[in-house]
Amino acid sequence: MPQSQPINSSQTEGLSSQFQRRWEAGFAWTSACSAGQLLPGLRGFWPMSAIQSNGDAFDQSGNGRLLTYNGNPTYNVMGLAPYIDLDGAGDYLSRADEAGLDILGTEAYIAPGIQGLTVGGWFNADTLGAGAGLIGKWTDAVQRAYLIMATNAATSFIVSGTGADQITATTGPLTTGLWYFLAGRFVPGANVDLFVNTTRVPTAGAPPAAIFNSNAALEIGAHTGAANYFDGKASLCFLCAAALTPAQIRVLYHKTKALYGVK
Repeated sequence: MPQSQPINSSQTEGLSSQFQRRWEAGFAWTSACSAGQLLPGLRGFWPMSAIQSNGDAFDQSGNGRLLTYNGNPTYNVMGLAPYIDLDGAGDYLSRADEAGLDILGTEAYIAPGIQGLTVGGWFNADTLGAGAGLIGKWTDAVQRAYLIMATNAATSFIVSGTGADQITATTGPLTTGLWYFLAGRFVPGANVDLFVNTTRVPTAGAPPAAIFNSNAALEIGAHTGAANYFDGKASLCFLCAAALTPAQIRVLYHKTKALYGVK
């Protein structure tokens, strides 16, 4: 008779911080927002569940960074997962430049070991073109800061140290119709990384010592001032004035992936 595989309890316990023990949308639903609210250096957290009467998206970080509703996107739900559906033709969320969004990655009140920036969320592209902003603070005309961008050829996380240059971590394009967890991480002078689900993609270039203090607006679904629109869905978007560890990024992915049908 076939022998059952014994369970290595020590190994299971050791991996439990990175791989949750239940793949169930209802289980992920109960912990998704609390996980987002515990991210170090959290500056904004927009699950796309709480919205203003005019369509503005509420910030669940406690910082009160309401995102302005532009165009005619619709809020929807897939199973238990809330999201905003952007049509690629004028739909986006935005917030004007302010000090809390001008993350340089060298903030003195953040401990040196975790200084940096992390930005991301869950995204699902309906179509892909020459270039679309998923989330970032970026204007091509020498006001570049940080941006996650998707094209029909590549997916990238980009930072700028001067407002004109750009250091990019890039991988292949997203597959349309599928949900992806995307996170961009900047460690001053050390790392510019793009995380696609749990895969870490580092830059081949030299990271700057700090991110440029850009006057661009924060935009979800566009970049460069109401242009370069994203045709797709966005959910659980976040921005942190700290560099999350790869383990923290993977935990956030595993804690929330069941909401989006990702195994």
